[in-house]
Amino acid sequence: MVRDIRSMPRGLIAPLSQAQLNSLRELAEGTLSALPDDHRIRLLDLNLIEEDSGLLAVTRLGHERLVSDR
Repeated sequence: MVRDIRSMPRGLIAPLSQAQLNSLRELAEGTLSALPDDHRIRLLDLNLIEEDSGLLAVTRLGHERLVSDR
């Protein structure tokens, strides 16, 4: 199945730095020691992570992004 890029969620196609992708990957793997504020803001804005009661988690979209960026 081929997706039309216009219908893809922003979080799947927005540019991320290698450092931001590494932060997302480390959060997903449970190895993240610290998340820079600028990474947190960008990843939240793209709905790649979510925050609940101060805890961060990778969203379904975030997991999709990690798979597509391998």
